[in-house]
Amino acid sequence: MFIYSLVFGIVNWFLSLISLMIFVFIFLIFIEIIHEQRSKDASILLILNTCFSAFLTSLIIIIMISSNLFHKFRLIHINICSICGLLYDIFECSIYYSYCLHAFYRLIRVIYYNKRNLLSYNLYKLLILIQWLLIILLILPTYFLKWYIHLPTEKHCLIPYTNIIGSFYLILFLYLIPLFTIIMIYILITNHIRSPTIIRIQERQRNLRDLTAIKRIIVCVLMLIILRFPTIIFVIFDFINGDLNYLTCPIIGFVTAICLILIGILTILATNKIKKNLLKHLNHPSTQIHPTHN
Repeated sequence: MFIYSLVFGIVNWFLSLISLMIFVFIFLIFIEIIHEQRSKDASILLILNTCFSAFLTSLIIIIMISSNLFHKFRLIHINICSICGLLYDIFECSIYYSYCLHAFYRLIRVIYYNKRNLLSYNLYKLLILIQWLLIILLILPTYFLKWYIHLPTEKHCLIPYTNIIGSFYLILFLYLIPLFTIIMIYILITNHIRSPTIIRIQERQRNLRDLTAIKRIIVCVLMLIILRFPTIIFVIFDFINGDLNYLTCPIIGFVTAICLILIGILTILATNKIKKNLLKHLNHPSTQIHPTHN
């Protein structure tokens, strides 16, 4: 039992470190992009928000796993331990809600494209702030309800899956609401594009690109949710037995780390600006920045 937990802990720690490094790499690429363009792009801001959420999730996972592996990092005090569990849920929840902002941005570009104030950079700065405040308000009650406990098989605190009310609360706000919101936006955009209204060819092409972006967001969110299905088996098993299986948390940690790595990789593959910047460095490995000519 101890050997399995130790092996999973080491693997999960390194996987989380890899995801952390991927997001640091993305941040560095975007710093160069912003430096070269010197323009305020709302889409870049939204991508950075998602990556920042995933970065913080990776960081808190490393801290929590370190509590298992290294004695000096052990989160013995229940309040500190519970706060770390709370931060983990807040950061993970912010990933899914950040995709809702992506979908909203695409909705505005397709249906309300003539309202330029709804595409402004400052508006999305405000919306990101509201997103974080909303998530904190939604998840914070779980801390005051004392749902976070020292897991019997781990040295950190989370809401145990044997807590049915707590688990349902997280599933509702963490997965169901964001997924439902994104799917509804996708339906609105699809209906608008298929409507008989006369749309110029350029606008239709732009709308199709935005629809493709929404599809990618849905695929990404669905993939992140589907990857969690194996954990449902352990959750059901824990509920039936009324006890937490010693493999539940390590496997959930493994799946979460894989999801974070996939978020980073998909962000790189789905963002043309990152790919172009990366290809530029591969073709010109020199550290010198070459100015672009319009």
